[in-house]
Amino acid sequence: VGVVGGGTIGLCATAAARAAGCEVGMVARHPHQVAAAERLGAQPADGEYDLVVEAAGSESSIAEAADRCAPGGTIAVLGVYAGTLPVPGLPALSKELRIVSSITYGLHGAAREIDAAAALLAARPEIAEALITHRFPLADAAEAFRVAASRSDGAIKVVLEPA
Repeated sequence: VGVVGGGTIGLCATAAARAAGCEVGMVARHPHQVAAAERLGAQPADGEYDLVVEAAGSESSIAEAADRCAPGGTIAVLGVYAGTLPVPGLPALSKELRIVSSITYGLHGAAREIDAAAALLAARPEIAEALITHRFPLADAAEAFRVAASRSDGAIKVVLEPA
């Protein structure tokens, strides 16, 4: 599995893929995201993958996902696009890629995805440890939002805690 995007969505996709027994190659923009992915068992992306999770929600990330996808592979779009999904035509057509989208949590059979996610987080506390980079008291909410907006300062997931 390849993952494009080292934010919370991409790192959670990494953890889920690793929990399913998959090897994961990560493409992330910032060194602290790469370090978090490595803590979760990912390696730097190298080559092509049968499944590529696009988790950044940008034109360049969907293009990177198409480039990283093996012929006949699947791109799972978890990144959020407010407008049109900018699928790169030639790579998608020439590789005959399948594109699957998803957002939030659903119900598959008798299991809710949110229950599976909660169980994974409970069983593997190192996931939260890798994702949560900053904690602030509620009184410092403005600073917490400033830090959260600055990925280059090392933020992945910023948590506000009641006093």
